[in-house]
Amino acid sequence: MIVAENTCDSKKKTYELLGDYVPIYVLDLPQKPDSSVAVEYFLEELNKFKGVMEQLTGNKITAGQLKNEIISANETRKLLHRLYDLRKTNPPVISGLDVIKVMQKQYILSAEDFKKALLTLIDEAETVKADKADKADKASFTRRPRIMISGCPMPGGNTKVPEIIENRGGIIVVEESCTGTRSFWDLVDENKDPMTALAERYLKIPCSCMTPNDKRIESILELVKEFKVDGVVHYTLQFCHGYNIEKYKVQQALKKAGIPMHSIETDYSDSDIEQIGLRVDAFMEMLS
Repeated sequence: MIVAENTCDSKKKTYELLGDYVPIYVLDLPQKPDSSVAVEYFLEELNKFKGVMEQLTGNKITAGQLKNEIISANETRKLLHRLYDLRKTNPPVISGLDVIKVMQKQYILSAEDFKKALLTLIDEAETVKADKADKADKASFTRRPRIMISGCPMPGGNTKVPEIIENRGGIIVVEESCTGTRSFWDLVDENKDPMTALAERYLKIPCSCMTPNDKRIESILELVKEFKVDGVVHYTLQFCHGYNIEKYKVQQALKKAGIPMHSIETDYSDSDIEQIGLRVDAFMEMLS
């Protein structure tokens, strides 16, 4: 079974096609999170899904089990905060491309294997001292513009744009996306009813499918300050209309804050690498 979510139109129609080949379960997601009935409705959807999973697996899902999983997932989220904290220094301890690849692993590895690997990486990275780095390399690294990538998620194998940015002189210090900060920034409340806590936490995620989505603008501006961002690359996949439209509000907010933004609309192919590279070169030169 593939568990799908009712978010953007492109995904919804894709799931209809996939349904001809494999069983699909669509989890309906309220898209007005500030509505007075949003949490109640989503909680009902989660309880329905819980029943489907119990029937499919033959295993009863208890509140105690859910609470244990929430605690474990929160531990991983706290580790990811530590990982991202390593990028606040100048120069960052770890490159943006490496962090993006780490984030992609959480969708491939088991939760426990990912947590163990993450802890090992963080322990090693936290022992790295900037003054031990080669002075010439450190000086070069420090001068690089600090970039935020904002927009569409970047699942496994999708590193085209980050590679271009870091190969062309930038250093990515934070990703405002569903495979970046949105995936771990807020913890799930461990003291509430587990299902209610899950419903509340996931409705806080400022994905572009939500309306209104002012929380995303607020999050971007907060991250710009926290990570000392010099410029933002707004990344949109060609089929993702939500982010494509929302980029105008993002650009207006960043312009008001005095932060330059460059918009990249692309796909998964490599046919536009040189074209994107030239545009990124110009953006980096402007930031420098």
